[in-house]
Amino acid sequence: MEVLGFLKLEVNGPMVTVALSVVLLALLKWYSTSAFSRLEKLGIRHPKPSPFIGNLTFFFQGFWEGQMELRKLYGPLCG
Repeated sequence: MEVLGFLKLEVNGPMVTVALSVVLLALLKWYSTSAFSRLEKLGIRHPKPSPFIGNLTFFFQGFWEGQMELRKLYGPLCG
């Protein structure tokens, strides 16, 4: 008598590859945004980061312009 008999799935190569790829992408997303949740716990205000690229979108017009915009919005100490 199998308890989980309804979960009989055939495990083949492509299925394992897809499952591992999904797990890898989920872990990369978590890793790329976890540092910002630590900043939030410390009370440091910051813009919500995008996975994998963080806050790079603030610096399209140049480093100093983006930095000044962040300082205006979030104060002198921001993530």
